[in-house]
Amino acid sequence: MNLHLNKRTILITGSAALIAIISLAIMALSNRGDKKPKLPPSKPIVTENGERIEFKENSPGLEIIKSKEIGKDGEFINVDAPARLIASSSPSMSGGEKIILFESADLNDLYVGYIHARNSLNRSVKNHERIKDMFKHRVATEKDLVEADTQQNNDEAELAEYEGKLRAVGLNPALLSKSGAQSAWIISDVPESQLSKLKKGKRVKVRFSSFPSDEWTGTAEALGDNVDPMTRTVKVRIVISNAGFKLKPGMFANVKFPEDTAGDTVVVPFNAIVTVEGQNYVFVEESPHEFTRREVTLGISSMDRVNVIEGLTKGDRVVVEGSILLKGLSFGF
Repeated sequence: MNLHLNKRTILITGSAALIAIISLAIMALSNRGDKKPKLPPSKPIVTENGERIEFKENSPGLEIIKSKEIGKDGEFINVDAPARLIASSSPSMSGGEKIILFESADLNDLYVGYIHARNSLNRSVKNHERIKDMFKHRVATEKDLVEADTQQNNDEAELAEYEGKLRAVGLNPALLSKSGAQSAWIISDVPESQLSKLKKGKRVKVRFSSFPSDEWTGTAEALGDNVDPMTRTVKVRIVISNAGFKLKPGMFANVKFPEDTAGDTVVVPFNAIVTVEGQNYVFVEESPHEFTRREVTLGISSMDRVNVIEGLTKGDRVVVEGSILLKGLSFGF
């Protein structure tokens, strides 16, 4: 009896175990059919000497690349540059004609020296003409004529020296004396790379550190004649109206030059540009996950954007994030 029960128990237990094994096998096969096999990552495909890069869906790095359509947002560039008020006209306390106040005693000394040199030259020119006339009528000697001529040349050289020093800091002394009664002059140091679009007569916006909520409108009166070899900047002189003599020489300011880009150019973020051996490039997404390298010519720029003169057209999708990755793939480093 017990032997019969044991056999029956073993039979039931074995059947249950067999059913469980079969069920597990079926589940495993079922799950296996639902899951797609995991493919290894595909490397980006670089062709045409690095000018074209293609990514597959699972290519590493694809997730960090972002592109943007350009030329549809009406973007423009304002060139910002630091500045300071270097001189202003002011009425004389003695009741005479206006005087010019400068930001430093050295500049004042230069201007006073210029005025004296100009007066000396006027005298020497008149004296030279008088001596020539006297020599013509045999009243003066040749020695007198030579001395008068030499004095005029010396005075011309001295005047040129003072004028050159004043122009080197951005001032035109001849215009200072002809200025209005409430004029002020600002000198802005503009990077030489930004000068291609700046012109004499351009209207600018000026904000002073002392009056952050106020804005003045000025005119770019002149561009400097030389580039500072250390800072690679050119001085731009701006004249503004100093109503009520509110502004004082020595005040710091920021000058905003309005955008001046051609209608067929575009603006891109600065981090879209990659530079190799002095040449500038961007990467354009021609189709999903396919990028082409293009050489571009740059125009004026701000801290975070740059005007592209050649190489792009409105509607292009330009890579604005991940350009460094594409640069490494394109140029092999």
